[in-house]
Amino acid sequence: MLRQLEYVYKRPHDLMKCIFGITFIIWGNLAGNALQFGVLIQRAINPTCGEADACFSRGNVVIWGVVVLTVCALLNIATRKHTMGLNNFFAVIKLAFVVFIVVAGIVYGTIKGDGCRKIVWEPIDKRESGTFGDIALALVYAIYPYTGYEQPFYVLAEVSRPRETFAKATMYAMLSVLVLFPLANVSYLCMNPYMGNANLPENMALAFIERLPGASSGDHAPSAVSGVSALLAIFIFGNLLAQTFSASRVKQEVAKEGILLWSMFFAKGNDTLLSRIGSSSSRANNNPYTSSGNTRTAPSFDGHHEQAPFAATGLHWLFEIILLLSFGLTMKPSAAYGGLTYIYTYATFGVLGVLTVSGLLYLKVDSWVKGPRGRKWRQKSLWQPWLDPLPVIVATLSLVFLLGAAFAPASEGKRSGWAWWVAPTVGCLASIGLGVAWWCGLQWVQWAGRWRLETQRLPVVEIDAQGHAVQKAELVEHIRVPVEGRMGKR
Repeated sequence: MLRQLEYVYKRPHDLMKCIFGITFIIWGNLAGNALQFGVLIQRAINPTCGEADACFSRGNVVIWGVVVLTVCALLNIATRKHTMGLNNFFAVIKLAFVVFIVVAGIVYGTIKGDGCRKIVWEPIDKRESGTFGDIALALVYAIYPYTGYEQPFYVLAEVSRPRETFAKATMYAMLSVLVLFPLANVSYLCMNPYMGNANLPENMALAFIERLPGASSGDHAPSAVSGVSALLAIFIFGNLLAQTFSASRVKQEVAKEGILLWSMFFAKGNDTLLSRIGSSSSRANNNPYTSSGNTRTAPSFDGHHEQAPFAATGLHWLFEIILLLSFGLTMKPSAAYGGLTYIYTYATFGVLGVLTVSGLLYLKVDSWVKGPRGRKWRQKSLWQPWLDPLPVIVATLSLVFLLGAAFAPASEGKRSGWAWWVAPTVGCLASIGLGVAWWCGLQWVQWAGRWRLETQRLPVVEIDAQGHAVQKAELVEHIRVPVEGRMGKR
């Protein structure tokens, strides 16, 4: 995404780097999910204790959140290979669970009471109909489960034969989600007919699981609460681990652009902990480049240990903890979770999404209007979707509408502990506002120092036995070009 934004918005120089980089560094994490992990663990330990009860401890929720974020960060720097294996394992079991929910709900709802034919799509009580602001709020939260599809784009360096496998894998994943997520909602309604907003359960997964052995009534069984809470906590752990793996590498890429304080420190990779412990041979050189005058080469990477972005992972962990403590210690966990997920969705998916799709629309229009005199995107693009450019037009209008609609006032009962305008305002300021402010600071520093920042990135590519190009490393140089005087490098 960063490369596309830079390509589209060439002026002002470095502005898109700052907007994307600062937005992703601060909000590109799942601190809200970590809070929910703490809530689920506490419910698994004490299933009879709810958020409104005196026995509920907000401090324990925050502590569990800190623990799970720390464990994910440690796993990310401990081993690259096994962390990827864990991510794949959690992906498989989560997909299997969603398939189970879909099949079990539709089959059981059809056999027991024919619940699938009794699904009601309109509110039981017309007074429960949502306002325009309620619908906009619901759309933002509905988008949140679909976020994360862009994560594989951030770790293409970890993908074997990306040109052959990535496009197919992405299409299969998107089709699976587009089919399974709506069917999961239908499956739930087959099992638990809608009887009005007042009867909506606090935990829909728990209400679903309890119906499987047979219709039940009354309070949830403690064993069911503990089991479902533990299962959901495991799934959240998988989400946090996967996001830590990808987001830390995004922060490393942002640091390579030279827009951060101590950028080279955060841009470096280090040997993973297990590679250091498990190596009985001589240690591999952390800097495989050899110098000859002004030329640097990387003749061989044989025996080089696997690496992970230690400093970038620490940066990712730090902002997760800051958000976790800031929201978790000052708000109820449910309100804190709602606020964090809303701002995350609005800033990273909404604002950055609008910049991305509108930029792509500009490139397509520019190719038609200016032809050879323009950006020539149509000649450069290797793939044209069906009905082009209708998909990008729909995406642009939809996201622009959603960002504006989010400022419509929601009903009192739909708010998450604060005024209706706070979350979208923070979402805008936390992305565009902070990015522009950081860019202005960067321009002032360069002006005061009488230098201009230029970044050079040299990929080191080898051809494997199958003839595929594999990037082994990347040489990054941040060059300070003085306005007057000689060129300086660091």
